[in-house]
Amino acid sequence: MQKYIEQLLSDIDNAATNVSTPFVEKQVELGDFISDEEEDKIAPVRNLQEWTGITKEMLPPAAMLDDKQIDQLLHGLKKMLDAYNWSFVLQIQVPEYVQYETIRHNFNQEVKIKQWHPGFFSMCKDGTPHNACSLGQYCQCAFYAGLFSNFIDEGLTPEEERIRELEIEVSHLKKKHGDNWMKYYPYHLDAAYDDENGNQSNYGIDDMEEESNDDWWRK
Repeated sequence: MQKYIEQLLSDIDNAATNVSTPFVEKQVELGDFISDEEEDKIAPVRNLQEWTGITKEMLPPAAMLDDKQIDQLLHGLKKMLDAYNWSFVLQIQVPEYVQYETIRHNFNQEVKIKQWHPGFFSMCKDGTPHNACSLGQYCQCAFYAGLFSNFIDEGLTPEEERIRELEIEVSHLKKKHGDNWMKYYPYHLDAAYDDENGNQSNYGIDDMEEESNDDWWRK
């Protein structure tokens, strides 16, 4: 199996370094830019398997792999999807074997080839009930439904709205970062950290900027 995994990783890496696009190489002008909505309507569509040369059948089920092999394949597939501007992005922490199985299960999908805006790997088919997709209890749709369930149009005062935003953001951070959520605490939303003039605190912002190159948003 390991020999096959090594060959598969080589094929995935080769696909990542040989991306073909329908766009003609030319000097890009500011006037060429279009909105995400407009590009979404006119972007060429291709099957991901045909475009990359990697098929679902080439990806072994997670049950056949050890943790190291899953990590290697997941890393390679994410790198490849990034190269095709069809990134696999999660908003909460998800075990690697679940991530891998989600990519494997949904790999045969139609993708939009975008030049100006990011595209994102589809984790389930439209209409799939929450928590019924490959992500199961880590369902992204369920996460967003819960996140926005507290948004109620009830004429809150600015102070009340800020408190509500703090509650929602803290809930979000706990789901995304687990025990490390305090590292990203939104001090600017917490009135207890305002200065004597009522100015919102930027405490921790500089530290977060130093880590802007990490991949916390994938975890």
